Amino acid sequence: MSMRLKKIKKRPKAKKKVKKGIEASAAKIRILCVSDYHRHKDLADNVEKLARKEKVDVIVNAGDFLSQEFAAKVLGATAFRTFVVRGNWDQGISVMNKKVTVLLNEVAEYKGYFFLGVEWGSYSQLRKMAKGIDPERLIIITHDPPYDILDISYFGSNAGMPELRELVEAIKPAIHVFGHIHESAGVIKHRGTLFINAALPEYRKAAIVELPSQKVAVFDV
Repeated sequence: MSMRLKKIKKRPKAKKKVKKGIEASAAKIRILCVSDYHRHKDLADNVEKLARKEKVDVIVNAGDFLSQEFAAKVLGATAFRTFVVRGNWDQGISVMNKKVTVLLNEVAEYKGYFFLGVEWGSYSQLRKMAKGIDPERLIIITHDPPYDILDISYFGSNAGMPELRELVEAIKPAIHVFGHIHESAGVIKHRGTLFINAALPEYRKAAIVELPSQKVAVFDV
């Protein structure tokens, strides 16, 4: 005896709920991470050349230009969407370039990713600022390093901030970019977050990160 199979109508898939203003799936983005130009024009020029050659989408700069005039000149001339925080030597950064955003304890969105810049002494605001943001699309930018992560100074001691490490580990962003301690520049992945000490003067190496894959490539500058 044969049996006829009934065709079962498939139910339409339920649409995923997406937060307002955020794409359902993050597009690929390439981020060039730098810090501590210290008034070295050749570093700034080489970074711009690298950005063009590698076709990056964003430059993240963790500060320390050493002079307001130098910062204004370098940032004013860039052709790339740039997010920057002030370093310990930066009294103020004023830029006449719509592509550049100076993050003074604030968050900016670009291409479905969120760039959160926090200044020294304001780390307690991190949780509040990061609330409601998908950590896989979050890039935290500070000038100081977190404690015991790429923060060993010339004197052999840790120069990072314990409070900053505790908060970043709790938030778990895709990337944390910082600088300040030139001699510990580098990249390390810890608990799902890429920690990038992007200081350039010591080794003259710059990292480009591709999100959402967290793929890293390092280049000479």
